[in-house]
Amino acid sequence: MAEHFTDISVSARFSELPTLLGKLAENADRLGIPAEDSLRLQLLAEELFTNTITHGYGGDNAASVLLSLTRNGDALQLRYEDKAPAFDPSKMPEKSATTAEIGGLGISLIRGMSKEFRYQRRDDSNVTEIDL
Repeated sequence: MAEHFTDISVSARFSELPTLLGKLAENADRLGIPAEDSLRLQLLAEELFTNTITHGYGGDNAASVLLSLTRNGDALQLRYEDKAPAFDPSKMPEKSATTAEIGGLGISLIRGMSKEFRYQRRDDSNVTEIDL
């Protein structure tokens, strides 16, 4: 049986990152997700959130960022949604530490930590889904 939470919504402001990560950890614990997987989820969310603010909005923004987590047995899915300008991270080329500029490894890190990584533009939102 799948368990869901969809109650994480914060403004796209760097000051909201601790709240976002705290809520994610709390909900992961509530769903019985092991600590190691919870830490991976937090790292993935932090990368996506930082990219939204830095590259999507060019700085802090009052727009909401929404996260949901689904657990079905051992399968986990993180869904991340923002209203920044359209950007498909799945089309970014793979980078390694030797080919990336400082700070340019976030998308490669997300791909490396994921079983599946999908992007869709739905209406005016970027929707990224990650299976762990």
